[in-house]
Amino acid sequence: MFIEALGVQDRVKNLGTAPSIVSACLQELLEDVIKPFDEGNSTSTDEQEQSNAVVFSMPGGEDTNTTNTVVSTEYLEPSALGRSEWIKFFAAFFNAEERANTAFESIESNYDCFTKKAGEEYDDLRPVVAWTSYAGPTEYNNNTAYWQISFADYKYDLVRDAGARMLNTTGAQATMFSTAAAFLDALEEVDIVIDESFVSYSYDELLKNYGVKDPSKSTYSWVTASRVFRPDRLQSTAGGLDWFEAPVAFADALLQDVIGVAHPKFVKDGYQPIWFRNLADNEPVVVVSASNCTDMYAQRKDPAESCSSLTFQEANPDDEDYEGVDENQTDDLIYDISKSEIINESDSDSSDGAFLSVNALQATAAVAFIALCAAM
Repeated sequence: MFIEALGVQDRVKNLGTAPSIVSACLQELLEDVIKPFDEGNSTSTDEQEQSNAVVFSMPGGEDTNTTNTVVSTEYLEPSALGRSEWIKFFAAFFNAEERANTAFESIESNYDCFTKKAGEEYDDLRPVVAWTSYAGPTEYNNNTAYWQISFADYKYDLVRDAGARMLNTTGAQATMFSTAAAFLDALEEVDIVIDESFVSYSYDELLKNYGVKDPSKSTYSWVTASRVFRPDRLQSTAGGLDWFEAPVAFADALLQDVIGVAHPKFVKDGYQPIWFRNLADNEPVVVVSASNCTDMYAQRKDPAESCSSLTFQEANPDDEDYEGVDENQTDDLIYDISKSEIINESDSDSSDGAFLSVNALQATAAVAFIALCAAM
């Protein structure tokens, strides 16, 4: 995604995991200009990599032993702004430092404005947010299902900066539960659930997987108020998620989205998040295709609104959006993990990665599941 934020798509030579790419203009470039890596043929892929001056990879990629590989770790940054600032790193390979500095300064200023306004308007009415996921039994987990709550640092910052509270434990980045009952116990006082399960499913399937047997009798406010979200609104035709692309480069737009989840009427009634969809309301996914591109070589515009031009609506505790939300609570909701059936705690909230390659002094970034390549 940094390649489009810098506007250097004309230098791209190869792309990895091409079917998963959501960007409309990169999809269009793949039709006629960019060649995808021949990932089914290791010899061919090696030749493609060697034809580039620089190959960008995530740690652990098979290509990391080549002499032209640069490893990027923006996904390890503890803040959303920190992830977006990696645009400066990639800009150095394109001699585009000035463009990168201008872009990041704008993102940072807009992010700070959103944080300030959300803090002023919503300090007395902060819903509790939990980032969750479910993994069904497979050969990869010894055929044992588990439930997880993520406490990744960048998510914590986003929630706090959005005028909400984070479900937290004792400092671990993620906690896995061995039973649905223990998992639900941790979600007892949660107002909003953001489900990040790898496999997409319906709301009814989510409730079943989470162990909610009869939602009509549920006392969980995230169920009764229908506030269950997934960050999978924008997808490629192959099911790739833009969640792993654009939000990394545009932290201000990501924060705007989280504010929209926590406070749906923060700008106007019916605010439509960019990446989140309300699963409980059966909101549909939006499939992005090459036909959505208007200029495949243009520098990608920041999708965030200009915060300084917005007037945030005051939160109304009587609004249905805040059903069950405790007023005048600003601290995190701390869950005592010592009383639960925990599989383990992790100090990391890792993402899968792939690779990309570029020719001399011209590069872009591998973002989560996306792999990009660039060339002269």
